[in-house]
Amino acid sequence: MALVKFELKEDHVKLLKHLKWSISSDQIVSRGDDIEEYGDSPFGGDDLVEDLNTILNGKPENFDPLNDEVIEISESEKVRMLKLHQELPTALDIILYSNSFELGYYKTKWYDRNWIKYTPKKELI
Repeated sequence: MALVKFELKEDHVKLLKHLKWSISSDQIVSRGDDIEEYGDSPFGGDDLVEDLNTILNGKPENFDPLNDEVIEISESEKVRMLKLHQELPTALDIILYSNSFELGYYKTKWYDRNWIKYTPKKELI
């Protein structure tokens, strides 16, 4: 029997907290944008990676909104943030099913939504 395992992290909850649930007409027009171009963000900004970075890491201390300076984000950090973004539907499913924001490891059968919190076994070295 195949199990689906997932770790609900604080970063998932942070992102869900900032998710914009309403869609404006200009967002509907631009839905054809490729995700790799980091188009319109479901967090309210114009750039998905920029919004993810702001939510997860905050603004730099010397942030100036009038300056068009681009904040450099490493490729590995972009991949990590985009993975968190792609995991949001599962994170939301766990939160709604368990009626809890309790962080940790959850599992369910691949065909079910009965998410159960569990403690992973430590691997022997």
